[in-house]
Amino acid sequence: MNKFLLALIMLFWLTGCEEKPFYVANIGNGGSLDGPYYLVSISISDVLGGGGGFGYGAVDGYPGASADIGRMGVPKHIEGFWVKGWDKEEAYYRISADIDSELAEKKIRTLRNYYKSFKGKIGSMQVVVERERVRIFYTLYCSPSYDDCTPKDNSDLNHWVEKAPGSVRNVVVLFDGKGEMSLTPFPDSPYED
Repeated sequence: MNKFLLALIMLFWLTGCEEKPFYVANIGNGGSLDGPYYLVSISISDVLGGGGGFGYGAVDGYPGASADIGRMGVPKHIEGFWVKGWDKEEAYYRISADIDSELAEKKIRTLRNYYKSFKGKIGSMQVVVERERVRIFYTLYCSPSYDDCTPKDNSDLNHWVEKAPGSVRNVVVLFDGKGEMSLTPFPDSPYED
């Protein structure tokens, strides 16, 4: 009887230690690293069954446009279209790709436990395009000018935390992939007409 009770207690204890899915972002950014784009229709779905839209229209620069995306969990899939240029469309791009959500969650948890004093926990999901390349960054917006962004000792053993492009803020890269490129609109895109 004692062994059964001990086994039951251990099972409940281990179940209680299991990390549950959580919300990680309520702000979204959409930007570019090589000039003007239209982020036509880009969406990210998350492990909680929700997601966010990043089709912010005309963007130029990083971090680019910003909007409230509600409550978003760890990303698991990206889908969308973007176009290079403003006056004339230079190239059309699209992507449909899965995201390694387990790795993304590990990176997000690393950044959320990275700082000694900074207490920001709800961050920003950022979609950044550069021709056919699309990346998803996650940041907590710790700004060294205003916040204590000193890292804890041994808080990033995998070296996942890096500086955002042209910035002093830290990000983790949740996805880095390449979409398809076409000189004419894709048949299933918003630019088909």
